[in-house]
Parts: sequence; C-alpha cells; structure tokens
Amino acid sequence: DPVTYHDEAIRLSDLIYTKNGIVSNSIDYMTALPCLDRVITIKSKRSVKKIKENKEKMSATLKTIDDKLFIRDALHTEMREGIAFYYFDIRKPSNDFQQSMSDYDVENIVEINELGINARIVTLPWQYTKIVGKKNGRYVLAFNLRYFDDFTGDTQERKLKKYPKEISDGYNKKRNGLIKDWLILDSDKTMCRKIKCKDSEPWGRSLIIAALEDVLYKDYYTDTKRNVLDEINNKIIYETFPEGKDKGTCALSKKQQEDQHNTVKQAIMTKNSKGGTSFFSVAAGTKLDSIDIDLDIFDSKNESDLNNNISLDLGICASLIGAMSTGNFASGQSNLEMITAQLYTWVYEWQTELNYVINKNIIKDDKNKVEIYYFPTSFVNRKTFFDQMKTLYSEASGSLTFLVASAGIDPDVYFNILDQEIEDGIYDRYKPHETSYTLSKNQEDSNGRPTVDNPTNENTIISKSNNANDLPSPSDNK
Repeated sequence: DPVTYHDEAIRLSDLIYTKNGIVSNSIDYMTALPCLDRVITIKSKRSVKKIKENKEKMSATLKTIDDKLFIRDALHTEMREGIAFYYFDIRKPSNDFQQSMSDYDVENIVEINELGINARIVTLPWQYTKIVGKKNGRYVLAFNLRYFDDFTGDTQERKLKKYPKEISDGYNKKRNGLIKDWLILDSDKTMCRKIKCKDSEPWGRSLIIAALEDVLYKDYYTDTKRNVLDEINNKIIYETFPEGKDKGTCALSKKQQEDQHNTVKQAIMTKNSKGGTSFFSVAAGTKLDSIDIDLDIFDSKNESDLNNNISLDLGICASLIGAMSTGNFASGQSNLEMITAQLYTWVYEWQTELNYVINKNIIKDDKNKVEIYYFPTSFVNRKTFFDQMKTLYSEASGSLTFLVASAGIDPDVYFNILDQEIEDGIYDRYKPHETSYTLSKNQEDSNGRPTVDNPTNENTIISKSNNANDLPSPSDNK
C-alpha cells in the first residue's frame, strides 16, 4: 500500500527513477512538455490605478520566483513522489550593499527587483512534512522540527537561517521547551498538491509505483541474459576418445589419453586467451563437440514487450520515447493529447496555489485582485492553439494579448517594443513594399500592369468595348 507505506514507496520510486531510463525519460519529457505561456488577468476591477500596480507586483513576483521553473519542479516532484510541499517565504528587502558576506549570504542570494519584492519558494522535505487538515479548501501543513536536531553548531544555525522565519522561530521555541515537535504552519504561505489519490488520503501515489512490478521483472530478465551470456563466454567443450575393440573401451592407452587431452586443452586455452590460430593432431576416431545453450532469451521482441509494458504503466506510448521500434502516428498523437490534458490538470492546481499565496502575501488587495493564467498549450499543440487565437482575433474580436502570449512571447515585452517602435516613428520611415497584400482598394491605380489609353491590340479593343473584365467568372464564387 503506497499510502500507508509512503516512506518506502517514495524511496523505491527514487531508486527506479535513477535506475531505469524509460521511467526517467518519461517523467523528464512530461515535465518539459507544457509551454507554460501565461497572461495576468483581472478578477475584480475597482481602481484602474490599483489594478495597474497590482499587475506590476504580480509580474515582478513571478519573475523573482521564476514561476515556470517552479511549476516544472512541482510537476517533477509530484510524478516522482506523489506529493509536493512548498513554503512561500517573504523577507524584508535589504539596501545594505556591504562589501563582505557571510556563508549564509553567499548560499542564499535572492533577487530583489525594482519594486522591492524579496520572495522565494522553499521546498519542504517530505520526510518531515505532512498534511494535518484543511482550511478554506486548502491543505494545512505541519513541519517536524526534529529535522534540525540532525545538525549541530554553525551548521545548524546556517540551516535554520535557510528556512522561513516561522519555522526557525518555532525551533527556537522548541529548544526552550515552549512547543512540541510538530509545528502547524501558516496555510496562507504554504502550497501542497498530491496526485493519483483521493482527497481524503494523506499521501499521493507517484507515477512510478504503477510500473514497479514490470521494472523489477525487466531487471530480473536483464540479469538472466547476463548469466546466459556468461555461459556462452565460458563455453563447455568436450572430447570423445576413439572406441576400442570392446564396447565401452578406448583404443588409446592411458598415457595416450592424457597426452591428447593436454594437447587439446592447451590449444583451446591458448586460442581463448590470445586469439590467433592453434594447431593440434588427434587420434583417428576422436570427436570434439560443445554443449549448446538456448539463445531464445536474446530475441529482441521479448525486451520490446517489457519496455512497452513499462511505458503503458506510466501512461505514455512507448513509441513516443523510442522504447519500441513500431508505433502508430494516430495513437501516438492521441496519447500526447491525453498526457497534455493530465499535465494541465496538475498545472492549474499549482496555478491556483500561486494565485492564492501571491495575492495574500504580496498584493494584499481583495478588491483589486489579479491572477495568473497558464494556457493549455504544449510544445506539440502550440501551433494549433495559436491558430485558434488568430481566428478569434480576426473573426470574433479576440484578444491581442492572448494572441501574442499564445505565440510564446511575453505580452508586456511585445507591447513595450511596439510602443518604442511607434515613438521612434519606424512605421512612418519604413513603409511596407507596395504589393497586392499591402495596397488598399483606393490605391488600385498604383498596382497591376500600366494601363494603355489608346490600345492598338485587336483583342484588347474588343474586350474593352464589351467591358469583358466586369463579366462574372467562375472564380468570383470562390
């Protein structure tokens, strides 16, 4: 039971992730698959000025914590361990640009942007963190302060400074006997999600657990192949002496048998160790043969089936990661769509967590809330999603911000560049070349071949007199 024995299950998952290439590649590819293109949206609009300030705070915070890196780390951790714990830590910005730094300062440099926001996301170790309840639909976490008992002296002090103030203060209280081992953390600053489990279960299940049996069987299969290979390398060769007149007797004397045996043995051993050619003579009727070993285990089909089973356990088509030689494009495409759907279910859970802690701890303005929204795009379907946004923009008064973001470009950067280009007068100084795509209907005299006022060609005169160019043609209906 991976929930009851979560400690053993997580350690097994980490071992298999390190050991098996199919497992590690599948999780790494799934972690990298989402594009995580995003926009900042407005939840409620009371003050234009406050909304603008709050959007700047949100953008600065996301840049400081590197939200895309955080989301990928959360996905990776969930898939390997079934659960992930984080703490959104806020520290007062410091303007002390001292010329020397302590060990702690060197190890914990945190970016401070122009808004003075000093935020970071701290990963809490699963061995010392657990869910103890729910508050307003969010998990309440407890941290085991005995974590710091494994360290002493300066090492312990540096470790305490690395952790959020709430936890380090809690440990100091524990040392003074004021509180017990488990510290209930502020749920407005913690983030936690789990996968492949019921909401009532305290621990999630990693993706790897489902493949555990097949991975272990493949290890056994590989070990068996190595043993067979050892048997092949240690080939057994036997010699049959010529039969004598009587049944079951040898035509050679005991001395002749020993001499022939030693000659054949020396030739074979010399051949195996040095290579080259060995020559020896044997008595008439002597037979040399070897014990054959069944090589069916080396059939590549057997290993391909095992790789396929492991991939299916992880929910990814084996052909997508090169674990099998054959594969159907349509099935692979369908599998990618299902993987993307599952991944973005988890991405939106972490999106909700980020929106909550940033609004609670940075923006602190319930009347003018802003939130981050990640597009459901992967590196596989990004072009399709961009085409959808382009159609919305051109045919249904769609959002230009969404269109730009769906191309993987930060809208703020894009619009800032546009503003700069307008201010520099680039569009007035560098006009597009006059083509059928850039000229309007009112400029029709500026394109096409030059007109002739007095044509001399007979066909041209007939066509002009009949106004043939204005007659309906099949292409008009296209």
